[in-house]
Amino acid sequence: MPNALIFSPGVDLITEKVAVVMQDRPVVGMSAWLSDAVASAKAAGRAVQLVTPRSSRITWPVRSALFRTAFARWVVSGDDGEYFDGLNGVRLQWNGDLFVARAATGRGKPHLHPDFLVRVQPFGQFQLTVRVRHKPVASLVLGRVAERLFTAASGAAPAGWSTSEPVTQPWSPDALTEYCRRRAPQPTWLVLAGQPGGEFRPSIGTLETRRTRSGLDETVTLAVAQPGLELPEPHRIGEWIDEIADNFELVSATVLGSYGAADGSYEPRFLGIACPIGVAAGNEAVRASSLAELLKVEGVSRALAIGPAHRPAVWYPIGDGRTPGDWQRYAKLMNKLVPGPERGRA
Repeated sequence: MPNALIFSPGVDLITEKVAVVMQDRPVVGMSAWLSDAVASAKAAGRAVQLVTPRSSRITWPVRSALFRTAFARWVVSGDDGEYFDGLNGVRLQWNGDLFVARAATGRGKPHLHPDFLVRVQPFGQFQLTVRVRHKPVASLVLGRVAERLFTAASGAAPAGWSTSEPVTQPWSPDALTEYCRRRAPQPTWLVLAGQPGGEFRPSIGTLETRRTRSGLDETVTLAVAQPGLELPEPHRIGEWIDEIADNFELVSATVLGSYGAADGSYEPRFLGIACPIGVAAGNEAVRASSLAELLKVEGVSRALAIGPAHRPAVWYPIGDGRTPGDWQRYAKLMNKLVPGPERGRA
């Protein structure tokens, strides 16, 4: 159980809408304090606004978990004393209750803060989010999906897991499963660290479990840094997802090409726009329609059935992870997979 928000040690300021956390570290990870602040703020109905200097970087677990709500922001203090959003560069100001986007003032003054637009050398990265569904049986072992994805994408299974960063526990699906089982039916969120060493690609991820009406959903996210700007081909990633669909009940998968630092962390700089590589729709979507119908999507010419023949899923290769125009294909695909009223309820 997290602390009550007022007693959370990582929180510096509480208002009616947000909890402000100030971190002056070179790399801000999902520490035990920050993790407690996020959980405490969520229980109290507040978003977290993380304030750092412009020299700080954040890890993938922080980036993927902290900024999910409308008011959550990475607030960066610039050299000129102004604040800006570390994810999109928008100038920010404190309105007495939370940091909000600053209205444009002054002719010719750019809307984005100049510290965000500093040119730095980007490195390629790709991000996977894969969700599978299990029957909640006593023999269930979690972590196997993560093992397969880490091995395919980085060259080795995870090195360890933990409830916060830095990761402290050696990799053990049995120990991880037992931890999640003790917390059930409460959801569990964990950090997974890739293997260190030059022979492996830098990688880090998260694993989240959540009970649903249909079973137990396990969601694995994974960010893998590349040695340069090259990304795996969509058909190769499709083979990885196919292997997951063959061995688990695949619900969905999304793969993006992105940019980051060589170690996989993120600076508050503009490095480019994340773009889609591919999407998978699980057997649940196929059952709701038909395989033949789901394979026909405007602009997606190489969609293919994956997984076992009696329980097929579909892999849609969308783009190279570098072309912003591929978001239009992604939007058309989402319009097909998730009709309007359902999108509104999601």
